[in-house]
Amino acid sequence: MNWQALFDALLAGVALTVAWRATGAPALRLACSLLGSAAVLGTLRFSGLLPLPSLHQLVSMLGAAVALPLLAAAVIWPEGAVALQRRSAWIFAVVLATLGMMIVVQAGFKPWSTACALLAVVGLLGMGLRRRDWTAAAGGACLLAALLAFAAQISLAGFQPGDFLHLGMAAGLWLLGRWSKLGERRLPASA
Repeated sequence: MNWQALFDALLAGVALTVAWRATGAPALRLACSLLGSAAVLGTLRFSGLLPLPSLHQLVSMLGAAVALPLLAAAVIWPEGAVALQRRSAWIFAVVLATLGMMIVVQAGFKPWSTACALLAVVGLLGMGLRRRDWTAAAGGACLLAALLAFAAQISLAGFQPGDFLHLGMAAGLWLLGRWSKLGERRLPASA
């Protein structure tokens, strides 16, 4: 197994563990499940076991355009319907996925998913700092650093840009999973 597959597997493990444990936060659970799915497909792709690399690219695009904004919505509005109600989280995700597919596939505007991801993590980081919620801010900072390292195509000490993306996202999701556990007093059970 190469480094890309290993780091994607690490991201999948963290994302799916956070999804499993986020019982009171359906938006966090759905976002992490989508990111975990992309990471599982990435693990298979970089291990040479996935015959359709475009499937990994599609689900990764949905992770950027849907899961990260959903994650940001859960942190920015922790008592909102999208954060707390499974139905609202799914409606939000389906609307974003449909909009993203129309913009990226039909209109050919490929930077859409990158713009959504950056806007979401900057909002998440900003709200964490504004509220002095250091766990959410640290999670947002890890996600932002991961996206920026990937966008800048940073390679260092044998690590590829995708490696930094996967490690930074795993750290950010782990912190946001801790945020949801710390915030269970704020997050009532979902309807």
